[in-house]
Amino acid sequence: MSSTLETNPAENINWRKHKNACPFYRERWFPGNDVMAGEPMYQVFCMKGTPPVTLEEQDRCFRSKTCCWRLAENRKSPAAEQRVSEEAPVHTP
Repeated sequence: MSSTLETNPAENINWRKHKNACPFYRERWFPGNDVMAGEPMYQVFCMKGTPPVTLEEQDRCFRSKTCCWRLAENRKSPAAEQRVSEEAPVHTP
C-alpha cells in the first residue's frame, strides 16, 4: 500500500464523507484487503491536515458535523484562557 495520495480526496468518489461527521473527514475502504494479514480496512484523510490519530479522536470527528473539532478547540483556547485570567481574583497579602 502506498503512503502517498494520487487523487484528491475532495474530488474523488472513492473517498466517502459521513453524514454526521466533520465536513473535512474522508475515508476510503479497501474491501478486498486481508485484515488478518495486516492489511488496512480503510484509509482516513483530513482535508484540514489534522487527521485522527486515535479511536477517541476519530469518534470526535464523527460527532463534529459542522466544523473540525480540533481547529475549533484551537480557536477557543486563547480566548478561554484570557477570560479565566481576567475573572481570576487578585490575591494581595
